[in-house]
Amino acid sequence: MQSLVSGTVSAKGPGIGAAQPGKDAAAAPSLFRFELAHADRAARAGFVVSMVFLVATAIYGLYLSGATKSLFDEVSTFADKAAYDAGFRLEDLAVSGSDNTPKETLLKALQLPFEHSSLSYDAAEAHDRLIALGWIKTAEVRRVLPSRLEVVLTEREPYARWKDAAGVVQVVDREGRVLGPSEGQFETLLLFSGEGAPAEAAAFIESLADRETIRSRVAEASFVAERFWQVKLDSGVTLKLPRKVGELTFSKLESVLANSKIAEMALDTIDLRLTHRTILQLREPTTANRDKAIALLTSAPASQPAMPPRRGKAL
Repeated sequence: MQSLVSGTVSAKGPGIGAAQPGKDAAAAPSLFRFELAHADRAARAGFVVSMVFLVATAIYGLYLSGATKSLFDEVSTFADKAAYDAGFRLEDLAVSGSDNTPKETLLKALQLPFEHSSLSYDAAEAHDRLIALGWIKTAEVRRVLPSRLEVVLTEREPYARWKDAAGVVQVVDREGRVLGPSEGQFETLLLFSGEGAPAEAAAFIESLADRETIRSRVAEASFVAERFWQVKLDSGVTLKLPRKVGELTFSKLESVLANSKIAEMALDTIDLRLTHRTILQLREPTTANRDKAIALLTSAPASQPAMPPRRGKAL
């Protein structure tokens, strides 16, 4: 038996044509040789027609006689075994388009009829099982009698990663559909977490399209209570952003991250959920650290006197 999964569908078998120049004309295919080479195929076709007629006649006779279901099953089993013994059995499976779908998952969905004839295989049901898989967008299943099955697949595009409630990292597409577990080959995709995050991931990623300085620093984005984003930066600082992040919010964030004084404050959280207010939370909110932060925020260049802190300054 040949390999059950090959990368592409390929044709096999010798061609039939005229004698090639320089070759003995006697070696050229003749009508006799053609008939001889295809006698087995013709015999199989005749067998199928005969079996269909005989089984149909037998079933009709059993129906008229009021036979039980077990007798019907016996006749069907006999016909299936006869077809199997005559060569109608799966010996070659060709699959194309399965770049990310695991081989074991495909074989389980196909339910290959190793112990039954290829005549009994339902390609339509196999198609429906394949379409139910997360990765599969389109599927075409073709029986090529007597012994070949061809499967042509189109897979969905991976767009982001999502850590589910069980802690399993899944791959999702642009529409937020879960495709399957990430096996480590999609580490460059942004990682999300939180209920409802897959459906919101595309909008969040698109908002970062022109903000590469921020995008490159995002380690993980968590969707909290389906209300706001909690984003972990590579520095360990956490951002709290509104559900819909606008240009103004990103401009404020870039200003904060570019401020060398703020970089010295050992921040834990930068909260930008409010339009007209930025809240900074220290990693260790001791009195000494708070006084240092106020001094940094209110310090002025050497040519200018320091301004006193404004009342209600949010830290």
